[in-house]
Amino acid sequence: MSVTAPSSKGLSTRVIRAWLLGGILLLVVAIAASIVYTHMRAERYLLGLPGKLGIDIKQESDGFTYSQSVGGKTVFTVHAAKEIQHTNGRITLHDVGIVLYGRKQDRPDRIHGNEFDYDQASGTMSAIGDVYIDLAAPAKSAASGQLATVGPGDEAQMIHVKTSGLVFHQKERSAFTPEAIEFTARGVSGKAVGASYDSASGLLVLKSAVQVSGLRRQQSAVLRAAHAELHRAENVLQLESARYAETGDRGSQSAAAEHADIYLNDEGQAQRIEAQGAVTLSGDSRGTIVADRMRLQLSADEQPREGHLAGHVHFTSDDAGSTTHGHASDALVQFDAVGRPTQALLTGDVELDRSDQSHGKSDRRLLAARLLLGLTGGGKEPVLLRTVEASGGVPATGGKRAWLRLTDQAKGGGTTTDLFGDTLTGSFVASGTRSQLTGVDARGDTSVERTSIEGAGAIESKDKSTGDLLRVAFTTDAQGRTELATAEQRGHVETLRDTTGKAAEKGQAAGAHAIEHARSDVASYDARTEQVQLTGGVQIADAGDSLSADRVSLNRRTGGAVAEGAVRASYVAPGTKTEPGRTAEPIHVTAARAVANRTTGVTEFFAAGGELARMWQGGSQVEAPVLRFERNPRRLVAHGLVPEDEVRAVLIGSSVGGAGKSKTPALVRIASREMTYTDSLQQIELVGKVRLNDASGSIRSNAATVYLAPAANGPVPGRGTNTGLMAGRVDRVIGEGAVELEQPGRRATGEKIVYTASEGTFLLTGTKAMPPKLIDESRGTITGAALLFHSGDNSVVVSGQDGSGHGRVRTEMRIRQ
Repeated sequence: MSVTAPSSKGLSTRVIRAWLLGGILLLVVAIAASIVYTHMRAERYLLGLPGKLGIDIKQESDGFTYSQSVGGKTVFTVHAAKEIQHTNGRITLHDVGIVLYGRKQDRPDRIHGNEFDYDQASGTMSAIGDVYIDLAAPAKSAASGQLATVGPGDEAQMIHVKTSGLVFHQKERSAFTPEAIEFTARGVSGKAVGASYDSASGLLVLKSAVQVSGLRRQQSAVLRAAHAELHRAENVLQLESARYAETGDRGSQSAAAEHADIYLNDEGQAQRIEAQGAVTLSGDSRGTIVADRMRLQLSADEQPREGHLAGHVHFTSDDAGSTTHGHASDALVQFDAVGRPTQALLTGDVELDRSDQSHGKSDRRLLAARLLLGLTGGGKEPVLLRTVEASGGVPATGGKRAWLRLTDQAKGGGTTTDLFGDTLTGSFVASGTRSQLTGVDARGDTSVERTSIEGAGAIESKDKSTGDLLRVAFTTDAQGRTELATAEQRGHVETLRDTTGKAAEKGQAAGAHAIEHARSDVASYDARTEQVQLTGGVQIADAGDSLSADRVSLNRRTGGAVAEGAVRASYVAPGTKTEPGRTAEPIHVTAARAVANRTTGVTEFFAAGGELARMWQGGSQVEAPVLRFERNPRRLVAHGLVPEDEVRAVLIGSSVGGAGKSKTPALVRIASREMTYTDSLQQIELVGKVRLNDASGSIRSNAATVYLAPAANGPVPGRGTNTGLMAGRVDRVIGEGAVELEQPGRRATGEKIVYTASEGTFLLTGTKAMPPKLIDESRGTITGAALLFHSGDNSVVVSGQDGSGHGRVRTEMRIRQ
């Protein structure tokens, strides 16, 4: 399947890896959430501070210290180096240090500033100058379910905040600063410009230029946002124009969105991330994904559990001469317990395309309504494809079937292979940092379409195969590209091969032997040998010709074919002339095995088990152990495999009948060791133990030539005779060597005999040493230089012996019936 469908160079792997890793990166936003949460907690304590400091001091003093206790435990302590009480009711504290212990004495939060101004009338406390806040960061829940805390001296667990212009409103229970904020915690630093907090609503706002940076699993990470809000009541952190970037030994990765909502638990840990608007995930050598929306569900330890991208999901990737891009309406990713992706589901007009031009040009394209990806790897290992299941179609495929296209082009031409099915399942193996496509299984209304293109761009051939089930195996060429290796189709298989363009280029008649259609139970293809194997009820039709057998092997490279088991073939000669309204009579053949060579135009039929291969057309037929049919020039050769084998034939002879009687066609039966019929000459050559029999008698000889007259439908323009196999009637027969003629009541011998059908005569001759001889049951033996037999009236003409025409003796003898 590239797929890819999925390809040999990791077509889908990079896309999915970028997507998944990008999703994981967004988890780092949880760092910001934790920091903002703890910052909010400090502000909550500061919010109550004005009330705690609301004592009526009307004088200036040094070394001011104030503590507040609840239940015998100190909650907070305020120390100022100097206190100034103003007559207008305002109090100024210098060099102020505040320690907040909490009611449970479980956290040492500290606030320090050079000067604080408190207005008792308005309930406002303002920090003049810089303010430093040290907060104890919350830890993960202990086994008891309670919030774990840190000790006063545990610097690694402290959060340090620096700001200025901090103002607290006691009545509104809010605080704000328009100035810059800086903080550090657990090796992470952050900053923002402007902040406000409303304790009544629990809303904390970082107004602009929000940035958090540090290390995330040994990777340098930075989170930026134009604006951030923490809704404490709902435990939701909202980011505007958010962007996260990470750089390390795996390259750089980033995630961005116009808006992101991070849902936290009470401990400040991220539980779910939802992003909207131009959600973008990208990474070096991993591609880029853009979607309208994203939802990422996290586990208790902040590992991804499920990721969901929706709304015009697009992805692209460029790598060393190859480009991958695609789109879907929706994408859902599942993760294992440690955050490694295991499965991804893409739906809604899914399209994956990969183009590789590093060696020639290689394109892979997959279209489906639903694409399920099985994944492996993750963590420090690359995320690789394990399986791909594509189902359903898009408008380009009629909306029913998934489609995988593989196109390879080079100077010498190229091929395009299309795989269709209700379901396409691809399997992969790891090849370094990439997934290698090894096979595709298809189910339901499957088809394979393969087009070969020559260097000039002309289509050389088109092959199409349909069936119920399809299995395709791929291999990798020397350049690392995925190539079709084998294909097997089962269940109601139909194949179609079109070489019309190639035939026309070679000057062949348009459509002549150019389209081949076949049916079988099983069809398999080997791309290396270009061999097609058809088994089970095979039927093949080719430009008016047809072939059926139990098994057929076709070579797409040479056009050759081998058929075995109950072979039956029919041929119609191109240009056969027939009477209006009539169809040309085909040539039929039955045999146990057939071997065809399209390059030479030769087909051989073989018998088996003591039977004979049989070829016939109309009333003519030939039977032999081997029948060799040649198309150009059109010729038939019949012979045996051993000297004892015999060839048999039946031809249409001359009409028979007595004077005044209606004439009916006669049959001529032939037997010999070998027979050759040449269609252009309309003649049959017989060699070895020749026998010809018809109603008038029989002829035996060592060799014979049979000449045929055109059939009733006449000659074909450009050819002297009709194109049917031995379609004409027997016009003349010449037999030579040990000739024997047998007719009722007589027998003749000689060295040569000439039979002329139009005259109904047999002319028998011999040599001087062995002249022709007639043995008649009534008249005895007659000899002469030549004997002429008339089959119509049973007369015989005996010629003189010298053959010069001088002193020739002529005797005519009539035999009584």
